[in-house]
Amino acid sequence: MPEIKLSIIQALTLAVITNAWVFSFLLLQKQENRLANRFLALLLFSVGYGMLTQLWIDLRFYDYYPWLHWLPGDLHYWIGPSFYFYVRTLTDPDFQLRPKHAWHMTWLILAYPHNVYHIILGRTDPYPLLHNFTEAISAYAIFPLLVFSYLSYQLLREHKKSLEQQYSTTEPLTLHWLSQIYMLGAVILIPQIVVYIVDFRIFYDFEMEFFEGRLLQYDGFTTFLFAVLVYWLGVGGIRQSQVSLDKELWQNKSPSADKDFSRTATALQKSMQEDRLFLDPELSIGKLASHTGISSREISTALNQHFEKNFYTFVNEYRVEEVKQNLRDPNLQHLTILSIALDAGFNSKATFNRIFRSYTGSSPRTFRAE
Repeated sequence: MPEIKLSIIQALTLAVITNAWVFSFLLLQKQENRLANRFLALLLFSVGYGMLTQLWIDLRFYDYYPWLHWLPGDLHYWIGPSFYFYVRTLTDPDFQLRPKHAWHMTWLILAYPHNVYHIILGRTDPYPLLHNFTEAISAYAIFPLLVFSYLSYQLLREHKKSLEQQYSTTEPLTLHWLSQIYMLGAVILIPQIVVYIVDFRIFYDFEMEFFEGRLLQYDGFTTFLFAVLVYWLGVGGIRQSQVSLDKELWQNKSPSADKDFSRTATALQKSMQEDRLFLDPELSIGKLASHTGISSREISTALNQHFEKNFYTFVNEYRVEEVKQNLRDPNLQHLTILSIALDAGFNSKATFNRIFRSYTGSSPRTFRAE
C-alpha cells in the first residue's frame, strides 16, 4: 500500500475529478434534455477519469496495483464524440440514438494499447520505443476531438439561424454558452499541443518517455483550465432549458418560391401594428401562426422572401420602434428605460440594450437624452 501524500496540485486534481463526476450524476437526474444530458454526463465523466488515471501515475498506483492496467488508460477518445452528440441532440429535434452511432464508442479501443503492453510485459520496459508509442496514442485523441468540435460548431451555427426563424426572444433557448466554450477550448488545447510537441515529441520521436519533459512542471496550469472546463460544462448543462424547434422549419420544407406572399405579409403586419403581438415577450412563430391561421412554414417563407428578414428581426424591429416612440413621449419621462423596454416586449435589460444599439447605433440612454 503506497503512502499517499497529495501535493496542492494533486489535491486540486482530485477536487476537479470529484466535481466532474458529481455534475455527471446531476445531469443524469435532470428531466429536461434527457438524451443530451447523457452525452454531457459521459463527457464530464471521461474528463474526470482521464485526470484520475494521471493521478494514479503520479502516485505510482500502477506499480502497486498492476490490475489497474485492465481498466482503460483514459477516456479521451470519448470526449469529442460525446460533445458532438450532446450538441446534435440539443439542436436536432428529430435526432434519435441508433445502432449505427455505436461505432463512435469504439474509439475506446485506442485507450488500451499501452495497457496491453504492461499486461503482457508487466512494469518492465524491454521495448522502450514501442512502450512510448503505445503511451503516446492517447494524445492522438486530439485529432478526432478537433474534427468533432468543428462538426459541433457547424451545428451550433445552424441552430442559431433556426432559433431566429422561430422565436422573438432567443436568450432562454440559445446555446451561446456552448459557442463560447470554443475560446476556452483553444486556451486549453494550445498549451496541450505545445507540451506534446516540445516535451513529448509524440508526433515524430518516441525515444522520450511520454511523461517526461520540461513543461510538465507547469501541469497545475492545465489542471486549473480543466477545472474551468468542468464547471463551465456542468453548470451550463444543468441550466440549459429544453429546446423545442418546429420540425417542418427544421427540415427546410418551404412553400413554392413563386407564390405571392403579399396577403400573408399584410396579415403579418396587421398582427404587429394593430394586434400588437410583439408586446408578448414569449412570442414565437407558432403563436403567430395560431393567431393568423397561417402555417409557420408559410410565415417563415414570407418573412424571408417578402421582407428579407427572419422572425426574430421582424418582431424586434417593432419592439425597438415602440421603445423609441415611448422614449420621445414627454408624458412618459417619469418611467425608467428598463420599464419601457419590458412593456415593449423585451424580457431582459441586457437583451434590450444589445438589440436597441444594433438597430439604432446608440444606447437607449443616449437616444433619450438626444
